[in-house]
Amino acid sequence: MRFRFMPGAALALLWGCASAPPREPLLPPAPAERSDRDGEIVALYNGEPLRWREVAERTLELDLKTSVDQYIRWKIVEDRRRALGIAHSPEEVRRRAAVFLRHARQSFQGGEAAFQAELKRQNFTEESYLDHLAGLRYMRETLTLEKIVRYQSLIEDTVEMDRMIFADEADAKKFVELCRSKEFEKAAEEIGKDKFNRTIGRRPRETFRKSAPPAPPEAPVLDPWILEALLKLKPGETTGVETSRSNLYYVIRLLSVRPGRAASYPDVRAEVLESVLAEPPRDEECKRWVQQEFTRGRVEYGPGGGGRRGN
Repeated sequence: MRFRFMPGAALALLWGCASAPPREPLLPPAPAERSDRDGEIVALYNGEPLRWREVAERTLELDLKTSVDQYIRWKIVEDRRRALGIAHSPEEVRRRAAVFLRHARQSFQGGEAAFQAELKRQNFTEESYLDHLAGLRYMRETLTLEKIVRYQSLIEDTVEMDRMIFADEADAKKFVELCRSKEFEKAAEEIGKDKFNRTIGRRPRETFRKSAPPAPPEAPVLDPWILEALLKLKPGETTGVETSRSNLYYVIRLLSVRPGRAASYPDVRAEVLESVLAEPPRDEECKRWVQQEFTRGRVEYGPGGGGRRGN
């Protein structure tokens, strides 16, 4: 694989090194803030310059709904950033870029030697590439979203659970009986011993905000009635067989419920930053937060935009 360092795609390495690259970035590009960009060249097509205004206008004409939705998703994050007073020092952005670079090195195909060779081929040293990353607007916007999501996880109740998923209800009931005699962990070990016919498997341990339970496409849906049953348990207890709207059968062990903290963002600013740098929120967690906020709103599109959407 190769680096890509064009200004509009300088974070391609982030997606290219991932085991399952997202099809789109966490956030759409920020809209322009000035009208004097009308004549700015945004791309060349067969040598012909494409200017900012003609591209922007035609994009709206071709697919107004998608363009509006992208803008609203950007606005959701920007409005929350302003409300919380989130800002980044150059040092913070550089530290986040260093985390990105470390993850890129660890996942680069071919190992360290190939990583260094690709840097050299692109005329970068590690230091100059780090400078390059730290100067990207996308890096600042990503850090903004990560701070928002991590702050929300601090102030909201957080649930941690283990979930077994079955396609056959009889197998799910059999697993519940095993849990009663052997407890969840030992019962889970029986899954690979031909005692179950149509087991889908055990999910990786799931941690989520109570207001944003797992949902497709990142994970099988955790329906409201199942979450309600789960929250009635004490940590360490296991549900009975719970049927999802997708006709799957869950048996879930509640691990913990961490109450949210009554803290303003300025009070926990440093804690949020260090938490993000230690382990950035997962891409799906960030996307889920944006989508959740998006669906809470009401959008009325103009002619050609597809009518209205929202609550």
